[in-house]
Amino acid sequence: MQIILCIVSVLFGGLSMIAALSQMKSEQKPISAILMIAGSLSLLAAVICNIIGQRIDYILALPGCIAICAAAIWNGKKSGQLHIQHHIIRIALSIILIIGFVVL
Repeated sequence: MQIILCIVSVLFGGLSMIAALSQMKSEQKPISAILMIAGSLSLLAAVICNIIGQRIDYILALPGCIAICAAAIWNGKKSGQLHIQHHIIRIALSIILIIGFVVL
C-alpha cells in the first residue's frame, strides 16, 4: 500500500509541476504557478520522507496538497473556466493522499 501511495503522490506532484511550469512560460506574473510548484515540491518531499521512514511526511503532504488545489482553483477562476468536477476530483485525491500519509 505504501508503494501505491508513493507512486500516486509522485504522479500527482509531478503532473502538477509540469502544469505549473507550462503556465509559467505563458504568463507575466505566474503567482499561482509558483504556488503550485511549491505545493508539488512539498508533496514530493513528503514522498521522500515516507520512503526513508520520517514521520513528518503528512506534515509536508498537507500544505503541499492544499497549495496545489488552491493554485488550480485560482487558475480556473482567473481564466473564467472553473470546472467544478475537476476540482472536486483533485480535492478528493488530495484528501485520500493525506489520509494515506497519516495512516501509513
